[in-house]
Amino acid sequence: MQRLNHHHLFIFWVFSKTLSFTGAARELSIAQSAVTSQIKQLEESLGLSLVDRTQKRHPELTSEGRRVLDYAHSIFETSQELLKWATKGEAPEASRLRVGAISGLSRNLQYEFLKPVVGDADVHLEITTGDQENLIRHLKDHSLDVVLSSYNVRSDGKVSFYSHVLTSSPVIFVTKQKRGSKKAASLRECLAESPLYLPGSGFEVRPELDAYLEQLKTPFQVAGQIDDIALLRIFALRSGAVVALPQAGVQNDINKDDLRVIAKAGTVEQRFYAITRQKRVPHKIIETLITQMRQN
Repeated sequence: MQRLNHHHLFIFWVFSKTLSFTGAARELSIAQSAVTSQIKQLEESLGLSLVDRTQKRHPELTSEGRRVLDYAHSIFETSQELLKWATKGEAPEASRLRVGAISGLSRNLQYEFLKPVVGDADVHLEITTGDQENLIRHLKDHSLDVVLSSYNVRSDGKVSFYSHVLTSSPVIFVTKQKRGSKKAASLRECLAESPLYLPGSGFEVRPELDAYLEQLKTPFQVAGQIDDIALLRIFALRSGAVVALPQAGVQNDINKDDLRVIAKAGTVEQRFYAITRQKRVPHKIIETLITQMRQN
């Protein structure tokens, strides 16, 4: 049976933290030539090219190298827990779940995704918000385990990402509920009387929403475009205008009768994704959360 040389894998793991042969040699207190030769031996034993040495001063991991790194992370983090337990009697630390969520993403959706591990002493949650580009960069660098988003993502040619569809939400037109109003005006009537606020041009299904509005063949005034869905919700609650946005972002307000649903935007739906790095062995907690979210 072929055996993996864990010493060579450990040296590769240390090297991957800085992508510097000199830095790895310094941390391991060995010669730089030893780092280089043992990583080459690991590549030969696996039959894979792990490091792109095209630019000698700035080596990078290959796509195969990043996949091997995923395994190395799992192996050596578990090894460190074993040592702490064996030498100090310390119980294993709670599993870290590092989640990124794009700014403005429905808080209800985030909570529903994480609900199965909320209060679980064995899971330590770390949640970061920001724009998608920065969050994907952190995912690529292994400082995040998953990114929750309303936008799909494509692989950048160096790292493969996978967008797991969690759920979808119809795009609807809403307005502030007018107390004592007897007649529920139609969408055409509301657009004739009130300004319209739309999600920004970066909204993933904005082209489909624009096409739906064109098919209405009704004049309307676009008063503004807002990227932040949470801010669109505030406009819907306070401005008295017509606002188009995903139903998931205002479901609680609809249930409380603070907002009235005027109409659905036909079959236009916004999808929500859990974005992970492409890897053979998925993060077990994330795999469970994705499965349970899809079943809800």
